[in-house]
Amino acid sequence: MQKYYLHNGQRNIGPFDKEELKAQKINKETIVWTEDMDDWKKAGEIDELKSVLVSIPPPIKKNNKQKKPTKTNYLKHLLIAAGILIVIATISNKATSGTSTATTKEDDTQNRQIRNQINELIPIKTNQYTVDGWGGITNLNIIVKNNTDYTIDKITVAIDYIKKNGDTYKTEKLTFENIPPHQDKSLAAPDSNRGLSVNIKKQTITSTQLKLCYDASNIPQAGNPDPYKCNP
Repeated sequence: MQKYYLHNGQRNIGPFDKEELKAQKINKETIVWTEDMDDWKKAGEIDELKSVLVSIPPPIKKNNKQKKPTKTNYLKHLLIAAGILIVIATISNKATSGTSTATTKEDDTQNRQIRNQINELIPIKTNQYTVDGWGGITNLNIIVKNNTDYTIDKITVAIDYIKKNGDTYKTEKLTFENIPPHQDKSLAAPDSNRGLSVNIKKQTITSTQLKLCYDASNIPQAGNPDPYKCNP
């Protein structure tokens, strides 16, 4: 089966087969390469990939023939709009004054549950990387999955390259940024001229929307119901 590499603007990622490319949400402008190609091409130029491309809607055309409003009409419409906004604001304040506190508490409780389960909600894994016969690891990719309803701003992952005797040959770090809700992101890890396997572990996870400041090196204090919430 044909394998494709992608370029994310900083480095090459992959390889991916045709089914795995669907999860990458590529479009016709995405740059791809495979072993039987002399140079990188746009995905839209490859017939085999047309079934997995995400369509990009065209820009909305503006009607340049619209008449410019007169100053009198503009002021009239502005006053009407201001009056409507005042009425809506008054009704909204009356309707929400008794429920805003309860809603805030409910949101805080839900977010606390997500923060406390962040390790399970943000899994990490490797691809099927290459191990050389006498030791050495190449073509290693790390994949992070965001299973929350919030954008994850940054995740740092440590990669231990393990020798035959179980000792760590070296440790590398990767930083993932801006992972949208319910999406994953893949980054290529550095090659190693020694090692037969790897061990990966999350070090830090941050999210402004979730008020999350997770650090694996900090042991939560006993009795703290929300140890991963960012300090004010």
